[in-house]
Amino acid sequence: MGTLTFLNYTNRVLQDLNETTLTALSSSRGVQTVAKNSINRALNDIANAEVEWPFLHSDKEQDTYAGVAEYDLPSDHSYVDFDSFMLFPKNLVANGTFDSNITSWTDGSTGTGEVAFNSTGPQPPASRTGVLRLTAGSSGVAIASQELTTTKNKQYRVSFGVTYPSGGDLTFNIGTSANGTQISTNTVTIDDIGDFKYVEFTFSATGTSTYIAFSQSVDTQVDVDNVVVTEDFHPKKLKYLSYDEFQETTKRRDRNTGIDKLGEPDCVYRTQDQKFGLSPVPDKSTYTVGYEYWKTTTQLSSDTDTSDVPTRFEHAVIARARYYVSVLRSDLPTAQASLQEYDNIMRRMRTELVNQKNYFRAV
Repeated sequence: MGTLTFLNYTNRVLQDLNETTLTALSSSRGVQTVAKNSINRALNDIANAEVEWPFLHSDKEQDTYAGVAEYDLPSDHSYVDFDSFMLFPKNLVANGTFDSNITSWTDGSTGTGEVAFNSTGPQPPASRTGVLRLTAGSSGVAIASQELTTTKNKQYRVSFGVTYPSGGDLTFNIGTSANGTQISTNTVTIDDIGDFKYVEFTFSATGTSTYIAFSQSVDTQVDVDNVVVTEDFHPKKLKYLSYDEFQETTKRRDRNTGIDKLGEPDCVYRTQDQKFGLSPVPDKSTYTVGYEYWKTTTQLSSDTDTSDVPTRFEHAVIARARYYVSVLRSDLPTAQASLQEYDNIMRRMRTELVNQKNYFRAV
């Protein structure tokens, strides 16, 4: 993400051309308006110069639905890497990363116990945006629970990270009621105070509603983060089929009306209308599909908008916009110099951001 705003970009172009700068884009006139409009034109040129600019890379996750084969691709995509598609179990926990709050969790604390959002955990603060903090107090129990929708007799895997700012134990309960222990009760201990430890448990659901709960009854604080509960199966890579391959191999089965078309997806294909399809058609709604894509560049509109172009390459935008303004003004020397500057920066961008070294190893 760059640091120059839309207004900054425009004024830099105007300064290079010895024109009057702006205090607000809404007041632009004549060549000022041309400079303003040339910024987005330059951003589009840069975005279209390469398919896989790292600063336009994004990740996407799509939950599946039983019986639904096709899903929309992101509206802002320009290129999708169909070799990156993975199928993995859907996380049943809502807000298990505590990025900005602890919503979706029920506070069942008693006495002086309390649960709260903490914006920075003790170790390591740079890697986490927030944690669920349980504080028992001098005479209470801190309890945070969440109800999950499960399938009876299915096996599930739960994992989370925990740390103790001052030492102690954490109780983790799985049951059929809030803080219930009908399925299991577990004690997590960290000997090294301040260490961030991941733990994992498996359980078999006894019904369609299962509760997980964290409980702290010692007069200390406990931080919990990255809570995940999924059906117990391993993620796998999906094989890409071209649309012609899909038509020749699996379309007849996937388009029939019987339940034999349903199953755990093995393949992904691109449709003709900006969607992706899964084959076999998902047989349940507990899968998640993850993949990588490259988005279109963000168009700037307000004075304070910033671009996707990294800060050290922002001058490419200025040079390209200056080129367009100079062409309109029939200032060919400035236009040629601006184009040469733009091409030089783009070559540097490709060298640093796109070109990859090939590594060889002895066999």
